[in-house]
Amino acid sequence: MKLEGKVAIVSGGGGIGQGIVRCLAEEGADVAVIDIKEESANIAANEVKKLGRRSLALTADMTDSKDVGQVVKNIIDTFGKIDILVNNVGGHGEAYWGGTSLRFVDQEEAEWDQDLSVNLKTQVLMSRAVVPYFIKQNSGKIINMSSIGGKRGAPGNMTYGAAKAAVLHFTKSLALELAGYNVNVNAICPGVLFTPLLARGIAHRIPFIPEAKGMTAREYFNKSTLSRVPLKREQTPEDIGRAVVFLVSEDAKNITGQSLNVDGGLIMD
Repeated sequence: MKLEGKVAIVSGGGGIGQGIVRCLAEEGADVAVIDIKEESANIAANEVKKLGRRSLALTADMTDSKDVGQVVKNIIDTFGKIDILVNNVGGHGEAYWGGTSLRFVDQEEAEWDQDLSVNLKTQVLMSRAVVPYFIKQNSGKIINMSSIGGKRGAPGNMTYGAAKAAVLHFTKSLALELAGYNVNVNAICPGVLFTPLLARGIAHRIPFIPEAKGMTAREYFNKSTLSRVPLKREQTPEDIGRAVVFLVSEDAKNITGQSLNVDGGLIMD
């Protein structure tokens, strides 16, 4: 097993996070799962236990530095160390769901504040809390979850895309700063996964898209997105999890500051 004896943190235990947690545990890692929803953290942590690894489920608001500091302390107290940090929290803030238009000129300031907070601030706060341990032990692996949406223009999804683009810059800058401490920092850009969160987002967008009238979220996803994927298949949380395992293993010891698309060839840059 590639990660035997390693301790990993995964923030955001639902959806993609559950697949990441499962893959890390399958490769021998003990995993602490943090989520704002207690149920999501518990479900993912229980999967780790079923695989014979140690786990810890924690509930926290990852946009709150006090919450972040406390959960990291709890993880150190429980496992004695941290080897891997996967910053997986992301999505849209509540202001997005209340919007009545996808146009930039109609977006409220709160939508920008919340999406930047959920997708970027969470990663900054978690990294700030964990990096001192990595520096002290002169080793560590950080994976920041970005998106192919951060690599291309996407009117109607601008707040999310801008935040995910910022994650890519944060990843490169942090990789340069921590290289001297034997810490690898990389990003993963997931492609098309029909998660409950994505389904909710599509359902919210459909009323603003004339050609989508009368479609279900799944139907619009198949027509507008999945049909354009060169490999003609959507990705799974486990696809993302296996990419995480590779990047945090010794197989990728000389890879840092990079972003890996896991998208079936949809975006080739």
